[in-house]
Amino acid sequence: MTLKKLGSEIEKAIDTALENRHRFMLILCSKDLDRSLKTAKKLYKKYEKIVRKRRDFEGDLLIVGRSEFIEKAREHFEGKFVHYKDVQNLLGETYPSLILDLTQGFHPNDLGIVVETISEGGMILALSPPIQEWQNLKSKWHEELVSEPYTIDDVVPRFYRRFIKRTLVSQGIIIYDLDRRKLVKPYEFEKVEESREEIVLPEEEREISKKLYKLCATQDQVRVLELFEHYFDREKERKAVVITADRGRGKSAVLGIVTPYLIWRMFKVLKRPVRIMVVAPTPYAVQTYFKFLLKAMTRMGMKFRVKESGKLITVVNSKYARVEYVVPRRAMVEKDYADILIVDEAAGIDVPVLWKITEGVRWMIFSTTIHGYEGAGRGFSIRFLKRLESCEDVEIEKVHMNEPIRYGKGDPIEKWLYDVLLLDAQPAEIDENDLKAIEEGMFEIEELDKDKLIEDEKLLREFFGIYVLAHYRNRPSDLVILLDMPNHRAFAVKVNGKVVCSLHIAVEGRMDDETIKKISKGYKPKGQIIPDLMLKHYWDYDFPKCVGMRIVRIATHPSVMRKGIGSWALNRIVEVAKEEDMDWVGSGFGVSPELLRFWLRNDFIPVHITPQRNEISGEHTVIVLKPLKMHVEERVDLINADFTRRLIEYLADELRDLETETAMGLLKSLRRDLETDLPNFGRVERRRMKKYFQGQSLYEYVSDLIRPLVRYYYSKREKVDLDEKEELILVGKCLQLKSWRELGGNFKVYKTLLKAVQKIWKRFYGDE
Repeated sequence: MTLKKLGSEIEKAIDTALENRHRFMLILCSKDLDRSLKTAKKLYKKYEKIVRKRRDFEGDLLIVGRSEFIEKAREHFEGKFVHYKDVQNLLGETYPSLILDLTQGFHPNDLGIVVETISEGGMILALSPPIQEWQNLKSKWHEELVSEPYTIDDVVPRFYRRFIKRTLVSQGIIIYDLDRRKLVKPYEFEKVEESREEIVLPEEEREISKKLYKLCATQDQVRVLELFEHYFDREKERKAVVITADRGRGKSAVLGIVTPYLIWRMFKVLKRPVRIMVVAPTPYAVQTYFKFLLKAMTRMGMKFRVKESGKLITVVNSKYARVEYVVPRRAMVEKDYADILIVDEAAGIDVPVLWKITEGVRWMIFSTTIHGYEGAGRGFSIRFLKRLESCEDVEIEKVHMNEPIRYGKGDPIEKWLYDVLLLDAQPAEIDENDLKAIEEGMFEIEELDKDKLIEDEKLLREFFGIYVLAHYRNRPSDLVILLDMPNHRAFAVKVNGKVVCSLHIAVEGRMDDETIKKISKGYKPKGQIIPDLMLKHYWDYDFPKCVGMRIVRIATHPSVMRKGIGSWALNRIVEVAKEEDMDWVGSGFGVSPELLRFWLRNDFIPVHITPQRNEISGEHTVIVLKPLKMHVEERVDLINADFTRRLIEYLADELRDLETETAMGLLKSLRRDLETDLPNFGRVERRRMKKYFQGQSLYEYVSDLIRPLVRYYYSKREKVDLDEKEELILVGKCLQLKSWRELGGNFKVYKTLLKAVQKIWKRFYGDE
């Protein structure tokens, strides 16, 4: 097929894309990069010439690729050149067309970001290796991921195999083999819906200025502004608005558009600058928000000053307001200073952290993605939103946005992207028969053959769909790691043939002496999370030689949680590990009281906690282990004791802000007594304590005696009969050194602490 005939196919694609406000893709396959670039230049010029006759052609051509590709592409194209490592900076930006380097593979997270920047009528011209090479293509990214003792030779590129298979049957895509001058896939498109709803602005005067309404790109955005007309007309003490949508629907943009109105309304009441805190998993996630905030403030004649960090906007100041981006970890501490709290990509933040950020805040706005790489966990809607709805003082309004901003509905490239990255994966539908089988415990566990998994689209979507809906931190790269890495395995718990629990397992350990020596000197091994940690934090040189299963992820179908499925699955994984003569099973997770209880209930032993919270998620990470052999159990018990000793000290400093309920769970996990001495109190100290117990002295006058006693108490396994409230106050006040205000600040709190201390004193010193 000549390039002239290919040109006719491109013309057909252009006509259809412009008519339907869609995008299309042309993939050129060749071994010769120079030849591909020369051909791409000719075809792009043809495309540009046709499109310029039909519509305005604004913005730079976007060229994305590796260093070598960009260097050669500069000889043929003009536009914005972006290396793959910098694609995060493209979030929220829009370009008319794209030249994309796929010649040596791609990182799946990058693909999602880059393709979604292209607007309606745009051509995505991708340069690919020959079609057949995708079957065995291994990228540099694979090499960076593969864990010792494996090498790149052990990697099987199943993700790329599925990628090209799904691409070959997707609409809106032309594939041309340049080496053989053959059309591999012609352009196909079948319209299923109207691409755009007409924008109708409100005719009558509203509180929100028409200048702001005119910034809206879709009728969905207009509806959101209309909802905010009533934001301050609340019956209850607190007000929350929840905006949900798929990617690219303009959630962040409309929040930026409406913010000047929120500022104006609150400024009139407060008579001072309004403080708005914008929280999101990363500063990249809020750049669109800030971009439209500046546009909206300009429209409203509000002068402002912008503060940037690493070319990213983080603060906008004016005489009317301070709008500041804050990471989740910091937001938990500073949220009391905010007049309005805006949480963008809320599903990307762990629920306990999200709850702590919003606790007590009066004016709240949440925006979150339903499907996408930003995080789409149902934890937000199932665990957080339901809890918020149960608060009697909170009024909640919800709005869902359907219409894409950059292109029309039914865009085939969006459908292709969601397909190849599994962004729209859904778990199986659970019916009454399934619920009955679950109640009867009719579970089966199966290790999934990864080669067969990529051929069974239904099973793959059921398996991964549970992660998409159940977990708050999802990335397309998770799928690649599971499918391609040799030490990663997939297990599924099924009921009536349907997946109800998905487990992603990594086999770690079996490290040789040379690698262990390197790790001890600071080397960070790839993928060996638990062996690396045990060596660097406890100097256990033998543990990395053991082999075990690290549970990377375990997630239960959102419809059937809290029915014992996760615990059943853990027990079966332990059995599998024993059958394979492994030494341990473990996991690492962002800790919350609920999650910790799950692991402790299943006899996993805490051995490590990160003293610092994760900057993005706001969590402390905990590592737990379950030893499977006696000699490993002995080692883990010793490490757990050392961990508890450190924990007792950390709670007064680095872990002072750890949820006290979590601290209690960790302290109770102690496997053997620490070698510590009971505080030796003399006659004066004992009389001081007696006065305290008689109510004639305050805690502040005997805290120097109580704190060492409580530290000693938690260094021993044997415990006295404290109820949960007593222990919460005991740990919070005596180990975490919290203020009375933080603990409730009433007489009942003082009395409860006294009672708890009295029980411990009696246990060690009798009734003296």
